[in-house]
Amino acid sequence: MIILGIDPGTTRTGFAVLSFTRNRISLIEYGCWETKKISQGERLQELYKNLNQLIKKRNPRYLAMEKVFFFKNVKTALSISEAIGIVHFLSTKHHLSLIELTPLEVKQQLVGYGRAKKKSVQELIKACFGFTQIPQPDDAADALAVALAGINKVFKKL
Repeated sequence: MIILGIDPGTTRTGFAVLSFTRNRISLIEYGCWETKKISQGERLQELYKNLNQLIKKRNPRYLAMEKVFFFKNVKTALSISEAIGIVHFLSTKHHLSLIELTPLEVKQQLVGYGRAKKKSVQELIKACFGFTQIPQPDDAADALAVALAGINKVFKKL
């Protein structure tokens, strides 16, 4: 089965595609879409286009997304909420099982401690996939973590 991990944002959205069976997890692709120098409407349109193409290309069964629940800045909260809406819409459009995970849940699933440092999760991702360094930007590493935590959550349900 294929899972797509998303770290939602409007100026940067991290993504990761993993293949998994009960015995093996394989990295298919990961990265980050950046849309800094265009309007909010154009960013959302770009996110829709990129995510829709990736879903069609990789045909995932699951979509795991970081569920953001706290913002220091209301303007940022509204902007990211719009991006989250695009992700929700596309997961429904493509009949994907949506798995929403808070940052605390991602850390709990991967490191066993919800208050772990982000660096601990990044080091785990680096080791798990055999990277020589932590994936950059952070949004890409976060998407890998979300996808991996999504797999853990799915298998606990099976």
